[in-house]
Amino acid sequence: MRTGKEYLAALDDGRKVWVGDDLVDNVATHPRTRAYARSIADFYDLHHRPDLQDVMTFVDEEGVRRSMTWFQHRSKEDLLRKRRYLETVQRELGGGAIPRTPDVNNYVLLTYVDDPEPWSSQSVGTDGRDLTEGILDFWNVVRDGDLNATPAFVDPQANRSRDSAQAESPALQVVGTSDEGITVRGVKAISTGAAFGDWIHIGVFYRPGIVSEQIIYGAVKPSTPGVTILCRESNVRDGEEVEHPLAAQGDELDSIIVFEDVFIPWNRVFHIGNPEHASLYPQRVFDWLHYHSAMRAMVKAELMLGLALLITEHIGTYQLPPVQARIARFAGFHQTLKAHLIASEDDGFFTPGGIYKPNVLMFDFGRAYYLEHISEMAHELIDLSGRAALIFPTEGQWQRPELQPWLEALQTGPVGRPHDRLKISRVIRDMFLSDWGDRISTFENFNGTPLLAIRTLTMKRAEMSPNGAMADLARKVCGLESVRNDHEETAYTAQANYARRQDASRQETSRQGA
Repeated sequence: MRTGKEYLAALDDGRKVWVGDDLVDNVATHPRTRAYARSIADFYDLHHRPDLQDVMTFVDEEGVRRSMTWFQHRSKEDLLRKRRYLETVQRELGGGAIPRTPDVNNYVLLTYVDDPEPWSSQSVGTDGRDLTEGILDFWNVVRDGDLNATPAFVDPQANRSRDSAQAESPALQVVGTSDEGITVRGVKAISTGAAFGDWIHIGVFYRPGIVSEQIIYGAVKPSTPGVTILCRESNVRDGEEVEHPLAAQGDELDSIIVFEDVFIPWNRVFHIGNPEHASLYPQRVFDWLHYHSAMRAMVKAELMLGLALLITEHIGTYQLPPVQARIARFAGFHQTLKAHLIASEDDGFFTPGGIYKPNVLMFDFGRAYYLEHISEMAHELIDLSGRAALIFPTEGQWQRPELQPWLEALQTGPVGRPHDRLKISRVIRDMFLSDWGDRISTFENFNGTPLLAIRTLTMKRAEMSPNGAMADLARKVCGLESVRNDHEETAYTAQANYARRQDASRQETSRQGA
C-alpha cells in the first residue's frame, strides 16, 4: 500500500497547474497547494496505522493486503464494512473537511469494472476495438499503485435556450483518431482536486444537443503534454493550524482543465461517440459518489450535534430547556440521515457484476433531506453559539501575559478550560463562517446532482408514474382496476438492458445475484 511520502513524491511530475495567478512548480511544496497535498498524504498514512488495520485494509483473494478503497462489496455485510471504512476516513480527516479523498474518487470506477462490456459495445468510432481490456487494465493499474483518479465530467455552461449551443461550446471533444488512440481538444469546466490526482478520469454528462465527438470517457495523467489545470483562487489558511484548524488542512481547488490536442491511447479510452449511452448509463457511475455523499452528510451532522453540545455547555446554556429542545433538532437531523443510509443498505440489490448496491432512491432522498435542511441547521448552530462563534481572541492575543487574565475571564464558563472554548469556536467559524466553509457548502449543494435534479430524476423512475407500482395500493383502496402494463414502452423501460438491470427491482436483482 502506498505511503503519504510516496504520494507526495509522485506529485512532482512536471504537471502544469495554475492557482490564481501563480504557476505552481510543485504541488507538494507550493504554499497554495501543499496543505491539501499533505492532507491526502495523511489519507494514505491512515492505512498504515496498526490500530486501524482491520478498518482501513483487507486481504484480497490473492493474499495481498490492500486499501479498502479497492474492496468490492458482494453482500450487505461487505457494504457495511465498506461504509465503516468511508466513515473512518471522514472522521480522521476533520469530519468532512476533505470531501474528495482518493477512496471516493476511485469509487466511481466500480461501475466500469462491474459491467465493462456495454462501454465497449456501445462505443462509436472505435473500428470495433474491444475497450473492455483497457478498462480492466486501468482498474488494475490504479489499484496496484494505490493511485488517485480524480473525476472531470462537467462541461462548460452553454446557452440553454437552444440545443445547438452545446455543439458550439468549447467542451472537450475528439478531433482525431488513429491506430494508436484518440486526440482530444477543449475544456472540462469543473474538476475537484485534479491538481492532486495521479490520473484525471474524463467523463461527460448528457445534455440536449450534445454531439458524438463530445462523448468521451477515459483517463489521462495530469502531466500529459497539452493538459493545463487552472485552479480557482485558494481559500487555504496555510500554516495557521491553531487559528484555523479546518481551513489549514487545505483547499481542494476546483479547477478548469484545458486539453490542447491531448493524445489518449486506446487502452485509456473507456467509451466514445454515443450520446444515447451517455444519456442512459453513466449516471450510475456517480451513484457510488452519491452514496458516499449521504454518508459524509451523516458524519457532518454528527459533528454539528457535538459542536452544539460542547459550545452550549461551555457558555452555560446547555441546561436551559429551550436550548435543549433546539439541540434535539440536531439529534433528529443526524438520526434521520443515518436512517436513510441504513435503509438504503438494507434494501439494496445486486448489480450485473454481482456488486451489492444500496437502494439509490433511499440514499438520494437522504441527500435531498440534507440539502433541504443544512442551511437552517448551520444558522441554528451559529445562533446557539452567539458571540462565541465570531468574537474571540486570536492565539497571539491569548498568549500575551498582560491580556490573558482578561481573556480568560471572558472565556470562563461552568465547565471546561477557557482555552478549550477557543478551539470549539475556531471549528465553528471555519466550517460555517468563512470563505473556506462557504466553498464546502457550495460543493455539497452541487456535488453530482443538485436538489432539483434529485427530485426530477426520481419522478422519471418507472414505479413513480401514475400507472406504476407506487400507485398500486391507492388503486386498490379506491377500488380501481390496474392499468399498469409491465411491457409498456416508457423512457425508463426503453433504457438498454445493461442500464435497466442496474435499477431493477430488489426482487429481480436478488434473483440475478443468486
